[in-house]
Amino acid sequence: MKKYIIAGTLLCILAASCRKDNDGSLFGTKPEERMNATLTAYKQQLTGGANGWKAYLFPDGGMGFGFYFKFGENNRVNMLGDLTQATGQDLAESSYRMGAQQRPSLVFDTYNYLHLLADPDRKVFGGLPGKGYDSDFEFGYDSTRNDTVFLTGNAKQSKMVLVRASAAEETAYKAGGLNSIRDAISNYVAGHPNLYATTGDGKKVQTVINPSGRSFSLVYEQDGELKTETNNLAYTLTGFFTKKPFTINNNSYQEVFFDAAQQVMYLKSNGKNTGLQTSNSPLFALHLLLGVGYDQIQTSDATQGAFSPAYKALWTAAKTRMPNLGFPNLQLAGLDILFDTESKLIGIQVKVTQNANTFSGMYIFDYAKSKDGVFSFTMQDIKGEIPTIIYPAMKPILDKLAIGKYRVDYFSMPGNSQMAQLIGVDDPTFIMGGSLK
Repeated sequence: MKKYIIAGTLLCILAASCRKDNDGSLFGTKPEERMNATLTAYKQQLTGGANGWKAYLFPDGGMGFGFYFKFGENNRVNMLGDLTQATGQDLAESSYRMGAQQRPSLVFDTYNYLHLLADPDRKVFGGLPGKGYDSDFEFGYDSTRNDTVFLTGNAKQSKMVLVRASAAEETAYKAGGLNSIRDAISNYVAGHPNLYATTGDGKKVQTVINPSGRSFSLVYEQDGELKTETNNLAYTLTGFFTKKPFTINNNSYQEVFFDAAQQVMYLKSNGKNTGLQTSNSPLFALHLLLGVGYDQIQTSDATQGAFSPAYKALWTAAKTRMPNLGFPNLQLAGLDILFDTESKLIGIQVKVTQNANTFSGMYIFDYAKSKDGVFSFTMQDIKGEIPTIIYPAMKPILDKLAIGKYRVDYFSMPGNSQMAQLIGVDDPTFIMGGSLK
């Protein structure tokens, strides 16, 4: 009995000794100490970027956004973003911190430009009600190199890449470079909608840039079928960066460049520049590019040159009736056809004005489309108070859309080369047209 007591006592002493010597860690340091050391190293990397960081953010809800960050040792960060003219030129300061949220994390903990994309109130910066763009402002570290950091949002899984900026790039960002490149590319694409690259066997790959949707798509024919690959884009100082690499002619790319002086867009691989060519005519049928390169047709008095006489009569009748609905000075300003190809819906968005105020409302239609691009529409819903109020004036146009079949085609007129028409198949006298966006 005595020897068992002695043995038990020795075990207790040894166990206590082990706990004291190793302090609960197999590696000699506590987990929180190792985490703190990692966070300190990551912060030193960020603040060590003397000229700041280029940043490309791709929210889980789609699109892409370019930023510039400069991190201070005092846990303050200055930033610019390509969201609006103001965010592209007004350097904003907020706070950040390094956090241990299951993994090392970079946390932007006061409201800034990043939070605009996560704001659930769509009046702030669009997106979906209650969601915004499903973006993040707390990011976990995936991997890091000396000049590049790869991050993933802790809540929504947004992807963000940070790249160390040069002194010249810092100067360009602070001079409004994001605004300049965004506007330049938007203007160039509006005037050159049919861009393409040619493969080694002579086939054309259309490169569709959608500035408003912040997307970049490749459209090409393969085995007799049209294929599309769609990517999100974020603006850089010299073009845009894509969420995923893409391949043309067995070369992999993740950036597209724009030379404003030469007015050309190009790709760069292994030190070689490959310019995107322009075509004076569309490469593929318009119905195949809806939801890829284009998502709406905007009509108004300014696009009446694309109206048929039959549709113009309906448009004029709606305009005439609008002020007589019990709301003085109510005027019909525009009608946009919005295509949601993923949900197989179109929205007829009607814009009205009353004195200095502008209002809009949406009529929702389901649609079916045949393989050769013939549409049929079925009214589904009326969204909001405004479309209910103006429904008596808009009813003849809406009723016409709900019967028969339609197709879409390209159109142009002096001063506006990028247009489209919705054309009746059963009734070819019905044609409504506008700017293609």
